[in-house]
Amino acid sequence: MAKKLEINWGEADKTPEQRKKWLGAWLVSRDGEEGECFYHGPGGGQTTHDIPRQAVGLRLRWWPPDNQVDLNLEFGPLPTVADDFFFPASTEQIITVRAMELVRSRDDVSVTRNP
Repeated sequence: MAKKLEINWGEADKTPEQRKKWLGAWLVSRDGEEGECFYHGPGGGQTTHDIPRQAVGLRLRWWPPDNQVDLNLEFGPLPTVADDFFFPASTEQIITVRAMELVRSRDDVSVTRNP
């Protein structure tokens, strides 16, 4: 199984106030049980994370940018959950995921594997 995860959070072409806010968590079962969070921050960059031995995938949540009025008056902005991503059973050392592809194209997710 892969040892590292690279995530491109997208929206590098946008100003910081126009970027989504992200939360990434490891999935520790194929039933969707979440483990530890590995990222909480803005889009616009790329991050690398060591994949824990017990992780079988990841789940991403995103909130609208600060300049977008998508407000629930009682609770504030609510997150949107992207489709769960399960790691392929391969010997690749690094898995690269593009967060925006998990949001935009729920049926056609492209994953680039690096040796």
